[in-house]
Amino acid sequence: MGLLSWGGPGAQIAMLEQECVGKRGWLTTDAFARALGLCMFLPGPEAQQLVAWIAWRTHGWRGAAVATVGFVLPGLVACGVLAWLYVVGSGWELLPGVFAGARAAVAGVILVVGGKMVLRTCVALPRQVAAGVAFLGLCFSAPFVFIAVAAGLHGWYERPEGEVELPPVSALLRSAVGRVGRYLLPVLLIYLALWLWLKHSHGFVQLVEVSLFAVLTSFGGAYAALGIWRVRASALGWLGEVRFGDALVLGEATPGPLLLAGSFVAFIAGFNGALFTEHGGVWFGVLGLVTAAVFTFVPSTLVLLACAPLAEEGVGDRRFHDALGMVSAVAAGAIVYLGFALCWSQVSTPLFLLVSVGAAWLFYQQKLSVPALVGVGAVIGLFMAR
Repeated sequence: MGLLSWGGPGAQIAMLEQECVGKRGWLTTDAFARALGLCMFLPGPEAQQLVAWIAWRTHGWRGAAVATVGFVLPGLVACGVLAWLYVVGSGWELLPGVFAGARAAVAGVILVVGGKMVLRTCVALPRQVAAGVAFLGLCFSAPFVFIAVAAGLHGWYERPEGEVELPPVSALLRSAVGRVGRYLLPVLLIYLALWLWLKHSHGFVQLVEVSLFAVLTSFGGAYAALGIWRVRASALGWLGEVRFGDALVLGEATPGPLLLAGSFVAFIAGFNGALFTEHGGVWFGVLGLVTAAVFTFVPSTLVLLACAPLAEEGVGDRRFHDALGMVSAVAAGAIVYLGFALCWSQVSTPLFLLVSVGAAWLFYQQKLSVPALVGVGAVIGLFMAR
């Protein structure tokens, strides 16, 4: 799957079900559905966590670690090669057109993904309001974390009228929360040590911080995390908002987790000398690429391992469930904003807006896969640039 899983989380999850349930019989359909529900519930890329959970169930934490490396590594290598070609080929006069067309197609796909998530998660008025506030807040550059925390606190403390007495939190859930803290502690201590050594303003420390923050707050999946990457990459001068769409294109065009787009951004930052002042080039790009991947997929896997037993029992605390539901609604609004921002960046070229609309319709109707849509958009952009 690390070599063949193009098309984003949806296509990867479908392939996992076909292989692990249909062909190999490792899981029943019910067990797969429970595991998928857990991975959708947890922060982090759901397809990568599902890979780790299946391996954990059959071979323990060692299996989860090996499976995660196998799933991530091929795409990481491909992402690094393409990122290098991207920076060394920046002078090719046709390249901007190719990426503009591909960005337009990806924008349409993200709008559909965000719209579907809004319909799935925002079933009640408070969640609809939370998604709307997130969209409008991001339009005016409001910090995403404040919106998400406020929504989560509302879901925790604001209880519906006539609610019966809440059931006690299960011992399994309490132990899972405790394990999350213990498992993530070494990662957070490494970040703290870097922060004390290099100071917070250092580019490398900020890369570690962005990677950790994006993955640990991505309750809407990979697209929600990439929305955080977009804001921080623009603010830090690593990659502008328009060119960030190129990172999404690379994420969709390579196999493995979509969050490898963050590693692409990190390669660009390292190559251009934004991580270590006055030090750039290929090897610093590779350092950024690998650092972003480590501080994205290691925490994601640790959170999954800590909570893996919950797939059998489920999360029984309604307040916790409601709080994360509100955060997911905020993430849905952020994903819609990400697609809208990419479309808006193409507003000066009506043809690319038509590409976005066409890609959205074809993706919604399941007429073409995401890589095919990206390829069509790139070809249109190529002819536009000629």
